[in-house]
Amino acid sequence: MDVSTFYTLFKFLHVTAAIVWIGGACAISLLNVLLARQQQGPTLAALAQASGLYGRLVIGPSVLLTLAAGIGMVVTAGLDASSLWIVWGLIGLAGSFVMGAVLSRRLADQVTALAATAPSSDARLVALQRRLTTLNALNLLLLLSVVWAMIAKPTL
Repeated sequence: MDVSTFYTLFKFLHVTAAIVWIGGACAISLLNVLLARQQQGPTLAALAQASGLYGRLVIGPSVLLTLAAGIGMVVTAGLDASSLWIVWGLIGLAGSFVMGAVLSRRLADQVTALAATAPSSDARLVALQRRLTTLNALNLLLLLSVVWAMIAKPTL
């Protein structure tokens, strides 16, 4: 196989994994918002728990595949890894990891625990849901900015 075939394979894997990552994050965020508005405490608790599992089994591996395939593209095509759009992608990946795997997971765990015992209208639960919604929205905006950077390839 020649270099262009490897590059095309890496690009396919990169884009597909990014779709799974961003699409999954968007779907989970939307479901959390809808259930929070309907004040479905037990259902929200179950979704928060399932979201954590989905994050570990689907989103986490898709993030790693996105990164690995991206590195494969850079190496195969001999791209300048210090290009603004590549650095933007790496910073976005790191920021999304912190927001999604660390901060959102903590909030989801708190929502799960509280939703199982507190009424849906509990002020603490409502506040946690708002924080989770805000954090998820910021994460999605960050990821969409990375998609824009990958397409537009801005330079300094």
